[in-house]
Amino acid sequence: MAKSKGRLSPAQYEILQAIWDVGAPGATRMQIWERISQNRKVVRTTIVNLVDRLEARGWLKRIEQEGSLLFWPTAARDHVEADMAEDFVKSFFGGSASHLVMSLLGRQQITPEEVERLREVYNEAVAKRAKKRGDEPKRKKS
Repeated sequence: MAKSKGRLSPAQYEILQAIWDVGAPGATRMQIWERISQNRKVVRTTIVNLVDRLEARGWLKRIEQEGSLLFWPTAARDHVEADMAEDFVKSFFGGSASHLVMSLLGRQQITPEEVERLREVYNEAVAKRAKKRGDEPKRKKS
């Protein structure tokens, strides 16, 4: 499979989200439009054009199934979201994830539960890295 070209705009990402929400094996252009038009007014041809562009750029693959034309993203949701988050942090926070988190904490946009979940994710990532290196993980005191 060829690598997807370029970055995703918010509207293009919205299309991928709609397809993931429909689920495997994929969604028709009509299903994508119906999902998106539930949240905002959008012309059907706009969605058709965006789907075609995403396919041409390698973000979507075409699946013919029982006379229907379905589309499915060529990358997993978590990979796409991680890439977009990384681009966002690079563009707006100079590559510093801690600046992003501090801005959210400063504006109280993050709940104590989310802070605890971030701590868990961080500890899991540290443990995974240590396991790859064959080290014992060093736990930060909470």
